[in-house]
Amino acid sequence: MRTDQYYGLNAWARALVLATQVVTEIGVRKYADDTIEPFIREATVPVAAITKIAEIDSAFAPGVPVADLNRYELPDGRVYEEYLQAQPWNGGPCYYIALKDSAGEPVRESLWTKREMA
Repeated sequence: MRTDQYYGLNAWARALVLATQVVTEIGVRKYADDTIEPFIREATVPVAAITKIAEIDSAFAPGVPVADLNRYELPDGRVYEEYLQAQPWNGGPCYYIALKDSAGEPVRESLWTKREMA
């Protein structure tokens, strides 16, 4: 079967850029009849600001995205961008994503090894 296979970021990279934090949201709901109801709730939100920078198109359905490539801005000022590290074929393309730092250099810990991609 021919299909696109998205592996995404390795575990180290996912832990870095997809970390979350619990925050308290305080606000009000306004209903159609103009009544207002205050609320306080906890929510889980990403630590990083995430911006889509590109898409990976399907090899078998041109114009249909398989996944987004993102830019991550961490609260401490570090910035990382996803890129396509490798695209070996096994019944279709296997998309392995890694990170580049703000200087455009690959982040070593985010790289998939040949063994992991085999």
